[in-house]
Amino acid sequence: MSEEQTLGEIGESAALSRIIPLLPAAPSIVLGPGDDSAILNTPDSRVVISSDMMIEGPDFRWDWSSPEQVGWKAIASNAADIAAMGATPTAFQISVAAPESTRIGVLLGIARGVRDAIGALAPGAGVSGGDLSLAPVVTLSVSVLGDLGGRNPVTRSGARPGDVLAIAGELGLSHRGLVALQEATRDLGAIAALRASDSAVAHHLAPHPPIHLGVVASDALATAMMDVSDGLWMDATRMATSSGVMIELSPDYPWDEASLMGGEDHGLLAAFPPGAAVPEGFVVIGVIREATEEPGVRLEGFEPGSKLGGWDPFYAPAK
Repeated sequence: MSEEQTLGEIGESAALSRIIPLLPAAPSIVLGPGDDSAILNTPDSRVVISSDMMIEGPDFRWDWSSPEQVGWKAIASNAADIAAMGATPTAFQISVAAPESTRIGVLLGIARGVRDAIGALAPGAGVSGGDLSLAPVVTLSVSVLGDLGGRNPVTRSGARPGDVLAIAGELGLSHRGLVALQEATRDLGAIAALRASDSAVAHHLAPHPPIHLGVVASDALATAMMDVSDGLWMDATRMATSSGVMIELSPDYPWDEASLMGGEDHGLLAAFPPGAAVPEGFVVIGVIREATEEPGVRLEGFEPGSKLGGWDPFYAPAK
C-alpha cells in the first residue's frame, strides 16, 4: 500500500491497520486500540483528564507544518495541561477526521509525530484508542489522562500573597517563530529554510514543554500552577483571578511583547511559598501580592491595552 493512496481509496479499516502499529502502548493500558473501549489501570483512585483540538486553518497550516510536527504539537499541548496539575501523562485518546482525498501518508506522519512526542515528552505513556472519521479539513481531537501518584492536584487557584511566581520553559519563543513564518509566507523557499534552521520556528511548530517539571513543582510545594498556552499576561491574569490576588511581575526580567503576549510556549507558570526552594528549571519572574482592588497582573511601565494578547481562537491569526 502506497503512502500516496488516499483515505477514499483504501477506506477506514485499511488506514487503521497502517496507523495503529505506529502508536506506543503503555503499562497503564490493559486493553488498547481495536475494541469498543479501552481499559486502563488507575494506580491512584483519581484520574486527571484534559482535552484539546487542532484544526487545519485556525491551528496549523500545511505550508508551515509537516504531519509529524502536527502530531507532535497535539501531544505537547495536551501533556502540558496534565503536567500543570502536578500529574504525569499516562494515556492519550486521539481522534482524527480528514477529507477522503487525504493521503494515508499524512496520517502516518501524524502518527509518527505522536509516537516521537510521547517518547520524548511523556515516556511511559501510550495511545489507548481513538477514532477516524470524515471532515472538510484535517482535525485532531486529543484527550489525555494523567496520574497524580498520590499527590494533591496543583490548581491555578491556590496562589497566596507572599508567594513567588516562577516560570519553567520558554516565554515568547513560539510567538517569535510565528512572526517569522508570517513574514516568510509568500516565499516557500524561505519557509523551508526557517523550518530547518530557526529555533523559534522549530519551537512554534513542535514545542518541547518541560512536562517532567510539573511533578517536580508539586513536590516542591507549589501552591498554584498552570500551562502557559495563551500568553503569559493572559494566563497569569487567569491565575490571579482564580486565586483572588495581584500578580506583580519583576521589572528585572527582560520583558518584551513576545514574552508577555505571545502564546503556545506551553511552559509551566507556578507559585511557590515564601522561603521555599524554587526547583531547578524554574526562573522567578514575580511575586504574589494582596489584591486591594480587582485581581490581576501588573508590570511597572506596561499597559496591555483592551485585549490581553496571546492566543484566542476567535480573533488570532491562523498558525
